[in-house]
Formats: sequence, structure tokens, C-alpha cells
Amino acid sequence: MLFKKILVAFDGSEQSKRAIDYASDMANSCKGKLIVLTVVPRVTLPVFPDEGFGSVPVSTSQDWAEYQDKMNASYKKSQDDAMKDIKEHYPKLSAEAILLEGRPSSTIVEQAEKNQADLIVMGSRGIGGISGWILGSTSRRVVESCTKPVLVIK
Repeated sequence: MLFKKILVAFDGSEQSKRAIDYASDMANSCKGKLIVLTVVPRVTLPVFPDEGFGSVPVSTSQDWAEYQDKMNASYKKSQDDAMKDIKEHYPKLSAEAILLEGRPSSTIVEQAEKNQADLIVMGSRGIGGISGWILGSTSRRVVESCTKPVLVIK
């Protein structure tokens, strides 16, 4: 089966780098299009009730916003580096980068539908570090909730 549009989930982790290599090679072989999707998890600000914690100072929310900006910049740099590598190794491959904020698993599924991807390629574990029995939580959620074929790279 030829996959004309392959969406690869990329977060900069070693497993996602292997996934991008695999997806790039596959898209190039099929003369298809590669969509490199990077989803930056949203930083959530915990709100503590006035039970010994005190109120959350306004500067804290600004710190969280700065932290989110730093995360976005870090993910973007990893994605830019990956796109540069793809162009060097596969100069004729049509490749597009998408960077979004959100919940990784649902954003991957939504973007696969929106971009009419024929296949999703992703690493079995990402940068998050918290893992399930076999698959990381994001890859497990994508496999469970997506109607498209999903290739999980170890």
C-alpha cells in the first residue's frame, strides 16, 4: 500500500527522531508528502485554595507564560533542526512542519484527520518520560482513539 500523506509526531525525543527517519524514508519511497507535527503540551497553572498555601501571586502566572514560551521555542528549534535534516537527506520530498500547543494525543488525531493523512508514524515513547506498560501514554491514546493506521516505532 502506498501512503501519499504521512503525518509524523515529533517532540525531539530519540524515539521521535527514529520515527521521523522512518517516516521520511517511507514518504520519499512513496513519492508522498510528509507532515511533521510537533505538539507543545500546555503548561497548566495550579490554583491553590487559601489552605496554608496562600494566594498565587500574579508574577507566578507571568513566570508560567514565560516557561510556556521557552517550551515553544525549544520544540520549534528541534522541529526546525529536523526539517533541515529532512531537506538535506531527501531534497525532493514534500515536507511541511506544523507546531501547535495542546494535548499531544488528541492534537495528533485531529491533525491526521484535518490533513487527510494516510498514516501516522510516532515513537513508542516521547519526551514526557511517564510510560505505560508497552507504549507511552500518548502513543497508546492515539492508537486507541484514531481510525487511521498508526505505525509505532521503537
